[in-house]
Amino acid sequence: MNPNPDSVGRHRWFGNELAADSFRHLRRSLEKQGRRYRKELKRCQKNFSEKSVHELRVAARRLLSTVELLSVFLPRGRVRKIEKFLKRHLDSFDDLRDTQVQLASVANLPRAFLAARPFNAWLFSREKRFIEQSRKRIQSIKARPLAKQLAACQEILEEKQKNCKARAAAALILRCAGRAFARAARLRSRIRASDPRTIHRTRVAFKRFRYMIEVLAPCLPGADEQRLQRMREYQAQMGDIQDAVVLLATLDKFLRKHEDASESEEHLREELVRRRRWFIRVYLRGADQLKQFW
Repeated sequence: MNPNPDSVGRHRWFGNELAADSFRHLRRSLEKQGRRYRKELKRCQKNFSEKSVHELRVAARRLLSTVELLSVFLPRGRVRKIEKFLKRHLDSFDDLRDTQVQLASVANLPRAFLAARPFNAWLFSREKRFIEQSRKRIQSIKARPLAKQLAACQEILEEKQKNCKARAAAALILRCAGRAFARAARLRSRIRASDPRTIHRTRVAFKRFRYMIEVLAPCLPGADEQRLQRMREYQAQMGDIQDAVVLLATLDKFLRKHEDASESEEHLREELVRRRRWFIRVYLRGADQLKQFW
């Protein structure tokens, strides 16, 4: 994960301009991502599973990133409606996703932690409840309102493309991605090891930037798969920290419900605190790798 020291400062990951046809690429991507989202939504409504939920979340994020990159050409009100729809959809799966990650984490704990067994059983009951809630929510989502908004955007973008020079449009799009990176870098500079929330805020901003780069990859010099994978790995390190934070908070909730906490349960909590600290140390050792991504 750590960059080659000789490359830091002189190696730029991406070129400083987009291909001239980037506006056309994003218009096509908007149509493609819209179709992909509707396809994954239908699939998830028909066969609700951990995999189908994951694929739907990814499709929603890619569509959201495409809209954000094109937002400089679109009415703000229309963009907000699309963002609100997609973000509300993404948020509806947070509890289920967190619980499934927690179950995987607890399953990997050594058998010496006897307290992990009742905690694991409690997590299973939560997962069952969240699955039912999420299934109901996904069934209530109607793609038609979003499809209408996207179709209207395409009409607007078609007119914009006629009246805006390709290079000028590409520069506006690149500036949008640059602002997303600047926000992530600014939040990175404010990270405090003692406050995992500062890392989480950086992760959210960086994720937004990463999805933008993945959408722009065909038009962005240097955005090859190897470099995109490094961005995913960088984000995953911050994700490990957030997962550890949420797991610890969930354990505390479990312990409050079972006030007669045993010594084994206290040892379990100490182990989760240790893991959180370790994840933070690992990330902070290479946190400045972010500077290479733009």
